[in-house]
Amino acid sequence: MGRTIRPGTALLALILLFTALSFARHGYGHSPDLMATWLAGHFYGQGATDQVYAGYDGLFTMLPPSEWWSYLVEQGRTEAVYPYVYPPLWAALASHLTPWIGIDGFQVAASLVNPVLLALMVLLAGRACGQAGWALVRFVALGLGLMIFTLPGLVALAQNQPQILVSVLIVGAIERDLAGAGPTAGALLALAAAIKLYPAVLALLWLAGRRWRSLTAFVLVGGALGGLSLLLAGWPLHAQFLNDVAAIRQTVLMNHFTYGLDPVIAQLAPVGEVMIVTAPESAASPSNPVGWRVLEKRPLWSGLSTLALLALVAFGGWRCRRREDVLFWPVFLVALALILPLSWGYHYLPALAFLPVLPIRYGLRCGTALFLALALPLTVPAYRLIRDLPLTDMAPQIAGTAIMIACGVALALAPRGRCG
Repeated sequence: MGRTIRPGTALLALILLFTALSFARHGYGHSPDLMATWLAGHFYGQGATDQVYAGYDGLFTMLPPSEWWSYLVEQGRTEAVYPYVYPPLWAALASHLTPWIGIDGFQVAASLVNPVLLALMVLLAGRACGQAGWALVRFVALGLGLMIFTLPGLVALAQNQPQILVSVLIVGAIERDLAGAGPTAGALLALAAAIKLYPAVLALLWLAGRRWRSLTAFVLVGGALGGLSLLLAGWPLHAQFLNDVAAIRQTVLMNHFTYGLDPVIAQLAPVGEVMIVTAPESAASPSNPVGWRVLEKRPLWSGLSTLALLALVAFGGWRCRRREDVLFWPVFLVALALILPLSWGYHYLPALAFLPVLPIRYGLRCGTALFLALALPLTVPAYRLIRDLPLTDMAPQIAGTAIMIACGVALALAPRGRCG
């Protein structure tokens, strides 16, 4: 009599298969998002703290610090390079690794870890939705398919984006908070906010919802991480970091993968002068230059963006005073990413992790059709088709933003069901 495969074994096999496929595709590729952390740590360790941040003058151009490109060229590297836009803490900690592990080793290690983290994010979303046993296996299988075949997951894996870690921490915080494990939830969200600031917005919803244990842990762990960052890196480097954050807030950056309302508005309305930024790696291939568009936000626009954020937080806080359906959280995350100053496609990963719930909530036939209708436009063939349409050359950005809105609407309208 043959052995029965257990759900836990199937989950492990799925995660291993997903990791192997991802590593085979991206394991030895170029990851400029992750490389920025290595470079920040390298220059910090050399005492060149002026080369950790780019020091933007009012406009976020996404160009790296002045000496990064020449350093990379000396190392024989002429591929894309992005700036470091995270708190000083991580540059200080990375400085202890860079003497021992090079850029390539750093990226190879991340290419093994990140698929596991992405799979864990989907697993936690399934648990938050009340799935267990074989139902959880099906949820994870559908979610991992979404992650490996659509642009948000593909680009995040290819770039070894730190947003993967932030995403699993956000979903983990939501799942632990709903499970009543407040201290763990708060600690996870504090770590996420210490990498990228915006997850701290969720703590405001905990405040409104009187989730005191989660909120207390967030404040304590977040305060400890902030104090450690100041202790290791000092205030001047934090001032540089806040300067660059302010520049991001005042800038609209447009390319095919910036899914958000600001880039759509910038394309469709005459709201200012657009500047073309040429990427440093274009010097190595002048016949095929790479670049993007940036636009400085006017005071009125910036003020309206701030009001929109405050309104969203107020609405979310009001909803959190009631016993909310779990899908409130991914819907809120979609809305938040849409109005943030700069949201790349992978900023929607925590919300997309909940998308496999659609066949459960809407029924197998209708839910699966809805899932595919949302996922297929995010695949690489669909991107190429949209890009080549005789429309605006930024059509993929508008289409991607529209699909993210549709994902939020589908989750918001999902009937309550077994995973409420």
